[in-house]
Amino acid sequence: MKVKALLFASLLVLTSCQSKTTPGETYPDHLVFSHESGFYDEPFYLSIQGPKGYNIYYTTDNKDPDEHSERYEIPFRVKDISNYPDVYASKTGISSLDVYYPSDYVDKSQIIKVIGINPDTGEKTPISYLNYFVGYQNKTGYSGLPIISLDLNDDDLFDYEKGIYVTGKIYDESEHTGYPETWPANYQQKGKAWERVANFKYFNEDRQLELEQTIGVRIHGGWSRAFNQKSFNLYARKEYDGNSTFGKQFFNNINAHSLMLRSGGYRDTSLTKIRDSLDQDLSSGEGFDTQSSLPAIVFLNGEYWGIYNLQERYSDNYVEEHHEINKKNVLIIKNDEIDEGKEEDYHYYEELIEFFQNTDFTSEENYELASEYIDVLEFASYMAAQLYIGNIDWPGNNVRVYKDIKTAGSKWHFMMYDTDDSSNILPSKCAASIDPFLKSSHWKSGPLESDCLLGLMFSKLLANHEFKTAFRNIFMMIGQENFSPSNVKAYLDEKVALLKTPMVKSYKRFVNNDYDEEYFISKVNVIQEFFDVRYDYAIGFLNTHIPE
Repeated sequence: MKVKALLFASLLVLTSCQSKTTPGETYPDHLVFSHESGFYDEPFYLSIQGPKGYNIYYTTDNKDPDEHSERYEIPFRVKDISNYPDVYASKTGISSLDVYYPSDYVDKSQIIKVIGINPDTGEKTPISYLNYFVGYQNKTGYSGLPIISLDLNDDDLFDYEKGIYVTGKIYDESEHTGYPETWPANYQQKGKAWERVANFKYFNEDRQLELEQTIGVRIHGGWSRAFNQKSFNLYARKEYDGNSTFGKQFFNNINAHSLMLRSGGYRDTSLTKIRDSLDQDLSSGEGFDTQSSLPAIVFLNGEYWGIYNLQERYSDNYVEEHHEINKKNVLIIKNDEIDEGKEEDYHYYEELIEFFQNTDFTSEENYELASEYIDVLEFASYMAAQLYIGNIDWPGNNVRVYKDIKTAGSKWHFMMYDTDDSSNILPSKCAASIDPFLKSSHWKSGPLESDCLLGLMFSKLLANHEFKTAFRNIFMMIGQENFSPSNVKAYLDEKVALLKTPMVKSYKRFVNNDYDEEYFISKVNVIQEFFDVRYDYAIGFLNTHIPE
C-alpha cells in the first residue's frame, strides 16, 4: 500500500505541474479536490485545483484561511491524526463543575479549510470545509450509527469574550451563588446574539456524506449547559447559505428549519441517553406532540465528542410543519413564559388559566366549555403518559403548550419534552413503587396540587365523572400497551444492540474511563425493571387518588 501511495503522489505532483504548463488547459470556476470529505481506509495525497489565476491557501488548525495561510503548491498527505495531542478535549474553562477529562487521546478527523484568492482583483472563492476520517475501519464504537461533524471557528466556541462553549468573561465578572449548574457563564447565554456559524456534515450509517450545510449553532439546555458535553440547537437560515431548512428529511418527511443535538439531559447524559427517546417514541400517536430522534456520534471541530440524540426541536416552524398552522399565528408558552409569539398575545394564556381557576366542572355545561379551550382526551393522554413514566421534573417544569391564535375555535395543545428524569433515574423520587400523583414525587409541583397550571387543570377536571372515567381508561391503556414490559423490552433491546459499544466510547470521553458495556447494560436494566413492575403499582395509585 505504501508503494501505491507513493506512485499516486507522484502522479498527482506530475498532474499539478502539468496544470501550470499545458497550453490551453481549462480551469474550474471553483475549488476542486481529488478527495471529497469522507472516510478513507488509507492515507492519501490531496490535490487541489482552483480558478485560473487564483492562489490557493489552506489551514489544518481549524482557522479560516487567508493570504497569510499556507499556500498550496503540491499535493500533501492526509492521514489519521488521532494520535496527535488533543486540542479541544483537554480544554479547561468550559464548566463550573468538577468534570472528567479523557486520559487518552480522542479520535480525530483532519479538517482542512481552503480558499482561492485572485491576487490581482482580490476576489475570493467561498471557504471549503474538508473533513477526512482516515483509518476508521479499525476503530471500535462507530458501527451502525451516523456521524455528524460540526466545525466552527475556534474563537466562536472557546474565545474568552465571545465563545459560546466556555465559562468565559461572563463567569469571571459574575457572583457565584446557588447551584453551580446555574452560575452565569458564556455558555448560559441565549438568543441570536449567541448563535455562531458552523459547517454541518451528516454521514449516514454506511459512511456516505448525505448532507453538508452552513447552519447556526447555539448551546441548548438548562443545568446540562454546565457539563463538558453540552447540547446544541441547530438552525438552517437563508442568511448563511440560502437555505431556510435542512437539506435532508431526518424525521416525518419534513425538511426541518431547526433541530437539536441533545446529550441526554441533566442526569441521563451519563447513564443511558435513552430515557427521553423511549418516553417520547412509545407515547407517539396519543394525540399530544412528541419529538422524533435518532442517536448519532458527533465530532466537534474534528475531535470525537460522544453520542448525542439528533432530535426535532419545538418551535413555531415545528407547529407549522406538523400541523399546517401558519407559524405567524402560533403562540407557544413554555413554563408560563412566551417561547414563540408576541407579548401582546399572552392574554390568550391568561384566559386559559382564568377559565380553569373560576370554573366548576361538576357542571356538564361547564365541562363542555372546557372542550373549547383544550382537547380534553389529548390532555388526559398527556397527563397519563407523564405520570406513568414517573417524570419528576414536571408538571412544575418542562411544560409547553401552543395555540393557533388566529383561527376561530382553535384549542391549546400539549408538547412532551425533556423527560430524562423518569423511570427510576433517581430511586428516591421516581422508583416504580413511588406515587407519581403526589408532590413529594416531583422537584416542584405534584399534579394533584393547584400551584401549577397542569395541576390546576387536572384537579378541576377530575371533578367531572366523564373526564375521570376517560383518564382512568387511558392511564390503564398506556400501561398495558404503550409501556408494557414487552414493548419496553423490544425498544431497549434494539437500543442496546446499537449503542452498547459506542456508549463505552462516549463514557470514556466524558464520564468515566472505567465504565464498560456491563455498566451500560446495568443502567438500561434499571429502566426495564421499572416498567416490569410499574403497572401494578400505578393502578394502585390510580385507585387511591382517582377511584371509579
